[in-house]
Amino acid sequence: MKAILTGILAAVILALAAAVLLDTGVQRYASDAYRTEGVRL
Repeated sequence: MKAILTGILAAVILALAAAVLLDTGVQRYASDAYRTEGVRL
């Protein structure tokens, strides 16, 4: 029972860490992602 609860807790922590990482570091606004020297949105 203790192993199951530890696994669930680990999964929740990993999911929260992935959500924070994706929200702050990976995703960008379309105007930032597609900005080049020749084209600006």
